[in-house]
Amino acid sequence: MSLSGIRLRVVIVTNIPAPYRLPIYALLDRHAAIDLHVVYCSGREPDRAWNLAEARFAHTYLHERMVTYKGRFIHFNDDIWAVLDGLRPDVVITTGFNPTHLLAYAWSRLRGAAHVPMTDGTLESEAQLTPLHRWIRRRVYARSAAFIAASEGGRRLYRAYGIPDGDIRKSHLCADNARFFAEADVPKRYDFVFCGRFVAIKNPVFALEMARDVAGQLGRRVSIVLVGSGRLEAEMRAFAESVADRVEATFAGFASQEALPRWYGAARVFLFPTSWDPWGVVANEACAAGVPVLVSESAGVAGELVRDGENGYVLPLDKARWVEAGVRLLNDDALRAAMGARGRERVAEYSYENAARGIAEAAVAADRARPAWGSRRPVSRPRVLVVQRRLTHYRVPLFNRMRELLDAAGVELVVAYGDPTREEFVKADAGELPWGVHIPTRYWLGGRLCWQNALPAARHADLVVVTQENRLLFNYLWALVRGDRKWAFWGHGRNFQTDSPTGFRERFKRWLSTRVDWWFAYTARSQEVILESGYPGERITVLNNAIDTGRLAAELENIGADDLEQARQAFGIGPGRVCLSLASLHADKRLDFLFEAAQRIRARVPDFRLVLVGDGPQRDFVARTVAEHPDWMTWLGARTGRDKALALAMSDLLLNPGMVGLSILDAFVAGVPMVTTAHQLHSPEIAYLQSGINGLMTEDSPDAFVDGVVGLLSDSAALAALREGCRVSAQDYSIENMADRFCRGILACLSGRDAAAD
Repeated sequence: MSLSGIRLRVVIVTNIPAPYRLPIYALLDRHAAIDLHVVYCSGREPDRAWNLAEARFAHTYLHERMVTYKGRFIHFNDDIWAVLDGLRPDVVITTGFNPTHLLAYAWSRLRGAAHVPMTDGTLESEAQLTPLHRWIRRRVYARSAAFIAASEGGRRLYRAYGIPDGDIRKSHLCADNARFFAEADVPKRYDFVFCGRFVAIKNPVFALEMARDVAGQLGRRVSIVLVGSGRLEAEMRAFAESVADRVEATFAGFASQEALPRWYGAARVFLFPTSWDPWGVVANEACAAGVPVLVSESAGVAGELVRDGENGYVLPLDKARWVEAGVRLLNDDALRAAMGARGRERVAEYSYENAARGIAEAAVAADRARPAWGSRRPVSRPRVLVVQRRLTHYRVPLFNRMRELLDAAGVELVVAYGDPTREEFVKADAGELPWGVHIPTRYWLGGRLCWQNALPAARHADLVVVTQENRLLFNYLWALVRGDRKWAFWGHGRNFQTDSPTGFRERFKRWLSTRVDWWFAYTARSQEVILESGYPGERITVLNNAIDTGRLAAELENIGADDLEQARQAFGIGPGRVCLSLASLHADKRLDFLFEAAQRIRARVPDFRLVLVGDGPQRDFVARTVAEHPDWMTWLGARTGRDKALALAMSDLLLNPGMVGLSILDAFVAGVPMVTTAHQLHSPEIAYLQSGINGLMTEDSPDAFVDGVVGLLSDSAALAALREGCRVSAQDYSIENMADRFCRGILACLSGRDAAAD
């Protein structure tokens, strides 16, 4: 074990010197606590054509012994043992499970060094592993001291093997952001760029076919530059020649790291139609170059670095969808510029410095963990377990605050959470909770049944809080085995969007709702539903469901009149009264109702403008409608952060005739009153809207909705009063208040007090 003042001796055993890792190792070697040595199994694998800079850190090349099996390169360097004996590291980091890596792991076990696995892999990339491969991983992981993942996909992979989040550090795969940022003003010469190996798994022919079909849609010749090389090049050239009347294809060949920024920068859209890729550094390069990315769902960057509708589009390998997205981006300069700018913002955290820091933190944590890896101190104070099917980012601040409050009250909080469905994964709304416990999630029947084995985490809990969902099989098991341990539901009380409120599913939910010891109701409307089922009100805590709106409030605080004027120009919004639709573009939002009402409002308020922010399944309908009224309708696509704040700050009203959910909190924080209808499918958060005080709810008819909006736009005093009501409500419906209510309910449940006593 290292001593204070002495640098930690760290050896990384890896396959080959990859260019995107060399700068990270160089930074790691300069770390005050790390004495680094990198051991390579080989100088280069046969299918790589990288130009490698001279390594600026200590390194060793093993005697090359490599075999090829099913297109993969397997390294078996028996001299690794002697090399490690000479280096005597405190920590050994291995980047795979080749025989050489396993020998290095065995050395660490026998010589008393800490072992740290490091992976670029994901659950998807390792889905086809054999039982033997999985058994080896379980054995190695069980005896490792810390873990390094290159992505959130890597985190999920580790968690599937039972690794706690707190033992995992992240070391992103990175591009040289600074080099790409410096090439900001390259003239656009190409519509599309493809960069990668010309092999089947990367689908370069798909990119050419897509370019051909985009040309057909646009009615003009399009251009694409293909950067790279590989065995499909002859086929690609032949295809390009056959469609030369529609596609101008430029084959740039292999490009050096120095030349890449100009190739990316010269294009309008980057294509990444891979069939399998644990990450995809080419997407980092495109984002750093300020180029929107079209990426397949099979790439690790999908949903993490590249977020659908934000800095590109995450798409299945459906050519029609790719063509649609390509046409949209080429036709909309403002959207393309906004996505390119957002890509640069998102890629900034994927830096060499952060990646080196992640490895250093894992090495230090692993060294400190010796020799009692995995030991756990018994806990004697009351324990509360909250089980989440999946963890969303907006719940993380809530749980962190609850943990602080309960810890001060002498209660331990444990949050166990699982994995999203594939449809939920592409939303890119997952959260990180380093102190939480991950429980792998299995879905059946298209997601209608879900299994999480939370029993190990629940076994020592005094209270288990689960969400009220019929599909959660653990809920039924816990009802049978819980004994005298307390059980609580957290939820809506019923499905407010169901088409069958009196059907079997809802009747069963009501029956089960009365079997728990406590209820944590989302809102007062949820409380009403729970009371109707016969549940006693003294055991119900109303949470007033909320999200952390602190960032939005901070963004709004920093927006001035000049910023709004510049934003109007950038978004293409002319002078006049702005009403905003801030919602996902799906049927529950009743966009047909909104557009009909908007045309009637425009007829009565000549300077009325409708701005839509959001994306979703009805994007084509929205695009067509907006295109018919370009002088007063604007669709900005999905917007977050400062762009979202700007859209709210320039608006007089928020219009949503359909389902209202947590977006009402955005209205409160921004002081922009929401106008909605007495629609039957609102989420429970509609209880926050007090018509005439902090918003307006009209009858469910276009006439009433139009009259309500026109009345407010014509009455500045009434509008100002609603704005003030929004600001007052923003103080009531906060993440801090929700955490406080949740914790008070937990303490009351544990002590046997009524909710009214708190």
